[in-house]
Amino acid sequence: MPQIAEPNVTSNRYDFQLRDDLSRGDWEGLSKTASEWLHTEPNQHVPTFIQNIACLFINPPSMIRNKAYLTKVGNKDWKVVLNWFSGFQREPDRHNPYFQALDFILQPQSKKKASIETALHENPNNAELLFLQAISIQDRKMSIEKLKMAIDNKPEFPAALYLLGIFSLQMNQIEAAEGYLIQAVKLAPDFLEGHYQLGSLYALYKPDTGEQVKSHFQKVIDLDPNGGAGLDAKKVLETGSQPQYGQRVSSAMSGRRGGMSLLIILGISLLTVVLFSGPIASMLKITSPLIGILAGLFVFIGLYSAWGRKG
Repeated sequence: MPQIAEPNVTSNRYDFQLRDDLSRGDWEGLSKTASEWLHTEPNQHVPTFIQNIACLFINPPSMIRNKAYLTKVGNKDWKVVLNWFSGFQREPDRHNPYFQALDFILQPQSKKKASIETALHENPNNAELLFLQAISIQDRKMSIEKLKMAIDNKPEFPAALYLLGIFSLQMNQIEAAEGYLIQAVKLAPDFLEGHYQLGSLYALYKPDTGEQVKSHFQKVIDLDPNGGAGLDAKKVLETGSQPQYGQRVSSAMSGRRGGMSLLIILGISLLTVVLFSGPIASMLKITSPLIGILAGLFVFIGLYSAWGRKG
């Protein structure tokens, strides 16, 4: 991976546009500005960080493209982002919900709870803040309520809809889970995990839905032909076996063989938000706090790929 460069003086001209985009919560604009910066000055750490944050709120499939960055960024390079943000954020910005979202992600674990509570006290209906709170609390029902509030305030929010689908399925609410996952993939047609979990839901819990199973798993194969998800989807279609990574309802969890349940992954990497400080961090060589939020949501992209390479 190329060494990420320190921002230079000419890079600072992008700060004006980044500030304008962020102040308005224009994540698509932020992604575009970051892309232009990277086109002009490749390997800059700050715009790469902004790209990954922005795609969380607008287009989850982009996380696949940036997985190498997310799993290889080092502490030295991470400090570039911290130093940039400390100078970028001004006193009035501390009350802006979108600056508060970045601040929450950049805070050390010990300060995250206070950070998100303060932000939501000032901006109680902000979708991004509600989403971040939902993935950082250890109460599933409360997380669901926070995600529903986020969707009410930001209907086109694929990542929040996806998590609502997963949490609903954990609570045996299959119809609700199906609806949320369908909405997620309609908004983000290349949402790998959304298609995989929808195909799994139909295969596991919806008899006589062979066409839906085929449609969603074929999409998974197209998106991830050599990864674990794609290989498993191909096996399901060719042999009729059960999906190995499909989310199971809670009552069926303990009796299933194989597969890393997303419940386990989410329970470790989302609900506890331990920032991958334990065995998972060692396994994935994760060194930066950014991953506690971002890779926590999409970590099984990497797990799928790693599993596929072992096969």
